[in-house]
Amino acid sequence: MSSEQSADSSLGEQLQALHDTAPQRYSLLERHVEDLRQALEQSTRNYASAKQLYSMWDDPPFEPQLFGQLLSTAANLEILRVYTHRSNRNRYDLTAYDSARMDQLVFFFDEVASTITTDSSDR
Repeated sequence: MSSEQSADSSLGEQLQALHDTAPQRYSLLERHVEDLRQALEQSTRNYASAKQLYSMWDDPPFEPQLFGQLLSTAANLEILRVYTHRSNRNRYDLTAYDSARMDQLVFFFDEVASTITTDSSDR
């Protein structure tokens, strides 16, 4: 098994565990994965807080608390790292942002959506 396949299965296993243990968080990530990617890839900061990343939107697609949950989930999925843990604010290490892993995540959700669409049209 190649390291890329290993990373795929690891991410797939992590997503399955997230789906099983925290379905609301899984659904949140599924709905807003592209918004999360946009925020991470458009940031000009190396070490950003959720508030700093959230401020990039003039009309945010969700509440700040939900964005914090998305960032935390992305860190748990090893897409980015938490630089400092604070009781009132985490700072995220965007130099460790794994765009390939994010691509895998987006691909996974696209595949799930495609499967659901195919299953629905077969009926």
